[in-house]
Amino acid sequence: KKNVDFEYIETDPYNKTPEFLAVNPRGLVPAVIHKGRAIYESSICVEYIDEVWQNEPHLLPTEPYERAVARIWVDFIGKKIIPVYYRIVQKQDKEEQDQAKEEFLKNLETLTEAISETGPYFFGENFTIVDIILASYTLRLNVLEFYRNFEIPNDSRFARFFKWREAAEARPSIKATAPDSEKILARYIHYAQNTAQSEVADAIRKGTAFP
Repeated sequence: KKNVDFEYIETDPYNKTPEFLAVNPRGLVPAVIHKGRAIYESSICVEYIDEVWQNEPHLLPTEPYERAVARIWVDFIGKKIIPVYYRIVQKQDKEEQDQAKEEFLKNLETLTEAISETGPYFFGENFTIVDIILASYTLRLNVLEFYRNFEIPNDSRFARFFKWREAAEARPSIKATAPDSEKILARYIHYAQNTAQSEVADAIRKGTAFP
């Protein structure tokens, strides 16, 4: 979207090299290296790119209120969508899985109601940080279907969501950086079997705050 030249380097999250840990000591992805310095955490990476490359289109709204609202929904995704997604994948007890599925749909419905009625993106015509953060997980919904036989109902509650998803995932910038679906399934088997060794997996097991 910003037309910034970049080099994409893929890393194995279960075989963290010393070079990668030097970039991000927590071992989480994504990370951005710019001018020899590292930035990590998804939303922070997006904000950094938007601030360094100030050409239009902007990834955060320029109007202060809309900018704040964007951050509110990024926070919502990080606290109400992503952790519950991992609970669905990782929990082994069917009752716990079902509870997580119900919570996921409830939270997604709340998010859907905030999506622009006219679309195609969260704030309407402008593709922003909210779309980027949300798309990074809608691209992984195949994991829930494959391992937990769970799909988002294609009904009126989620009509705006499906309209948004179609538009977001059709963008060239999303297609160019989207992970291979088969690789995603292979990597999430550790979560589906509750054998993943990561801060995220530990938080799900212990019921502690999501990292």
